[in-house]
Amino acid sequence: MAINLDDYTCEFCGRQCKNLVYAAFVCDDPECLEKARLARGGPGGHMKRKAEGKPIIPDGLEEAIEENRKANGPN
Repeated sequence: MAINLDDYTCEFCGRQCKNLVYAAFVCDDPECLEKARLARGGPGGHMKRKAEGKPIIPDGLEEAIEENRKANGPN
């Protein structure tokens, strides 16, 4: 299933989405790309979290995942 980027806006400025990078929908503005990188934790951010003994899934997201599992059943 393909993702139609025209259906999304930039998560940081609200302009038309042009890219999906660092798990974020972003426009072509280099500042928004950098914000997406920092929000993700930089290169290897999930592995940095693991090395620090933190869960790989960012705080606050676990609850949403659990709600999704309850609504849709386990994968």
